[in-house]
Amino acid sequence: MNRPDTVPAPEQRAVLPCGLRSTLRCPLSGDELVDGLDEAGRPTLVSRSAHLAYPVRDGVPILLIHEASRATAPGPAPRG
Repeated sequence: MNRPDTVPAPEQRAVLPCGLRSTLRCPLSGDELVDGLDEAGRPTLVSRSAHLAYPVRDGVPILLIHEASRATAPGPAPRG
């Protein structure tokens, strides 16, 4: 299962061009995505509201609902 409550080390975070990261949203909920890790330590982008973790493969976020896995601990809701 994915652990969005675990903060990835900088080398494990999804490497995305500046500006692109802030525009990405969960395709199911439309909410912000946060960095997470899967069980193998690979980077994911996590939707806290949808409790889904989207894989990041070769630096490319795979924002397809059928590719997402269930996030085990949604963590605190984003403030804003």
